[in-house]
Amino acid sequence: MSDPDYLKDADTQEAAIRGRMLAKVTDTVDKSEGSYVWDSLSPVAIEMVFIRMALQKALKLGFAQTVDAENIDYLVMRAEEHGVYRKAATYATGSIHITGKPKTVVPSGLKLATEADADLGIKSIFFLTTESITIPDGGETDIPIKALAAGAAGDVSAGSIVLLATARKNVYSLTNPAATTGGTDDESLESLLSRYLEKVRNPGTSGNKADYKQWATSVNGVGEAHVIPLWNGEGTVKVVVLGADKKPAAVDIVAAVQAYINETAATGDRMAPIGATVTVVPASTVSMNLEATIVMNTSAGVALSAIQESLAAALEAYLSKMAFQTSTIRYSRIGAIILDQTGVVDYSSLTINGQTGNLALKEDEVAIVGTVTLHAE
Repeated sequence: MSDPDYLKDADTQEAAIRGRMLAKVTDTVDKSEGSYVWDSLSPVAIEMVFIRMALQKALKLGFAQTVDAENIDYLVMRAEEHGVYRKAATYATGSIHITGKPKTVVPSGLKLATEADADLGIKSIFFLTTESITIPDGGETDIPIKALAAGAAGDVSAGSIVLLATARKNVYSLTNPAATTGGTDDESLESLLSRYLEKVRNPGTSGNKADYKQWATSVNGVGEAHVIPLWNGEGTVKVVVLGADKKPAAVDIVAAVQAYINETAATGDRMAPIGATVTVVPASTVSMNLEATIVMNTSAGVALSAIQESLAAALEAYLSKMAFQTSTIRYSRIGAIILDQTGVVDYSSLTINGQTGNLALKEDEVAIVGTVTLHAE
């Protein structure tokens, strides 16, 4: 949105404002720079510049689409007027595998951590056990854990949690066999704005598709949702959900959506209309395995392996953006992404899952990056 004429170039208007005020003063007095009149009007002109700049900001904060991230609280207030609430950060969860002396009690609340690296500026991420478990005779067991702090930083890779931050006798080793999942940051400006615009532009009416999508995406940890009406006959609705990373939602997030929309069906006190049978599931994934031959720009100094890594990251970003937005991953668009990579001049023999055509997706599917194989011509 552009500024109205009276606010344009507000920060450069001091001289113009002062000039207009001086023009209204009689010519019978000295109005030159340094005169009493000039010096008296200059502070007023400066303050009027500040007022104009404040008006510029107020105008932008008054409209949802022009609020910036630094002032997201104004969008939060606007969204809340329409029943759209900013989603808070969520905690990552997972499990650890512990080895230790049999009969040792591992209490709930035991503090664990990933390794830090001061040289790289990497800080430890802390977790707590969420159950008290006694190590069995076999000397090893699995224990559920939860990140100490909410946020996406709690999503760590398998094998990362290896330290006892709280001393505990007779615990020999620990690690997380699988990545922790479900951690999300406070909802971003872009996500909140998208949900707000969805609500005001496509208002729900008595349990239509827009209602179900808005209910699902209002749950913490949900990044996107797709609604399939009548999927299993009259009165049935399937809601397919993605996490904040635009990957299939974790089990606890799916359960939270199910509970919010439908769990209290017996009492009728729920979001879904009475009589509707709602099923909430995570999206299914389709791996996109890509292979191509590229012509490299040797003067760019980029290795084939580096191009392959950057391409995989670019594809990941593209597929995340397209999740539930299209049922077709276009062959031509993938080719364009290849050409966008630094060090690539041209490509040939591109295949997606062994085919030279578009990748079709079912209604409840999203594409994810599988293997990326590049050959240098």
